[in-house]
Amino acid sequence: MPDAAPLYMILCEFLCVVNGLQCMDPTNNPVDWYVIYKLPKQRSHSNPLVREGLGFMYMTSSGEDQWRLSEVDINDTRSMVAHTLSSRWQNDFYLLYNDQPPYGDASELKGHTKGVVMANASGGFWLIHSVPHFPLSLEQYAYPKSGTHFGQSFLCVSLGLEALNSVGLQLLYNEPHIYAQNVPTDLKERLAVLSRAANNETIQSAPWYHVQNITSSAGLKFISFAKARKFNKDLYADLVSPALRSNLYVETWPNEPHRLPSNCQHKFQVDNIMSISSQHPAVSFSATVDHSKWAVSSPKDLSKWVCIGDINRAQSQTTRGGGTTCLNSSLVAGRYLGIVAKVQTCSKPINNALFKDEINAVGEKI
Repeated sequence: MPDAAPLYMILCEFLCVVNGLQCMDPTNNPVDWYVIYKLPKQRSHSNPLVREGLGFMYMTSSGEDQWRLSEVDINDTRSMVAHTLSSRWQNDFYLLYNDQPPYGDASELKGHTKGVVMANASGGFWLIHSVPHFPLSLEQYAYPKSGTHFGQSFLCVSLGLEALNSVGLQLLYNEPHIYAQNVPTDLKERLAVLSRAANNETIQSAPWYHVQNITSSAGLKFISFAKARKFNKDLYADLVSPALRSNLYVETWPNEPHRLPSNCQHKFQVDNIMSISSQHPAVSFSATVDHSKWAVSSPKDLSKWVCIGDINRAQSQTTRGGGTTCLNSSLVAGRYLGIVAKVQTCSKPINNALFKDEINAVGEKI
């Protein structure tokens, strides 16, 4: 008689994935990951959802070939984000953090970071986003009216328990403002690192950054970058770009004082995106109406990275915690690169040899 143990383990693993909290697609079916680009309000657009600032385009792990415009708005309880957040039971782990919480204030000593982590005994998800005052609660889904005016970004990744603890480690560096959390007793030990983050623990010694491989439920490798406020440098030019060994186009909020200019002074160049334009769906807008946070490898790079996070390129942000999470995919990166209309040019780089040791040191972290 064949050994039943391997079959039992396969069935158990399958059921664990099925029963775990996961990212959900527009039809309320689980997906390994998705990205969302909430479009800025465009009053003259032909689509009523875009006119109201509630339209969004998306890609999922089961449909990464092109951007798709959602048939329902971001505030609809049938939206992908609503499906994802509405799968919670009362005894599930959850952690909500936002530097602009829906109620109360957050200290500027806390990270400029926004997201949701949810899990049960079988798994969970990490939802990284850029939306202030969101989510209001997990009891009833609602998208804030204040989030309709500008562009916003989301990345959701379905994860097993080990990967969720890796997320917890990144949050220790990010120093998030946590405004709601629940740590069930039966998950506290299995999600020990994530529970520490939920308890407002943070890193207390250098180095003030961390690069972490995070593997999705389906086995896809993401790379997460986290920095604490004492890192005191730009996330993209001083950590992400040299670690990925990639030139980057970066889209972040350009309207706060002392925005960092495009950087050609390092081995790998970081260019600010100035405007976005897409044919399908047909939208064009300036970065000045875009609050999203993402980066993509430049056209001249062989590697094709796309990163979605929660911190801006500005002088004040160098002393704030925050991060970004990256995926190496020619398909997804190609879709992001395809909507970049204009970037800010900068001067030619100086002697690259000056940065060799710095690049090698950061690159070893991957």
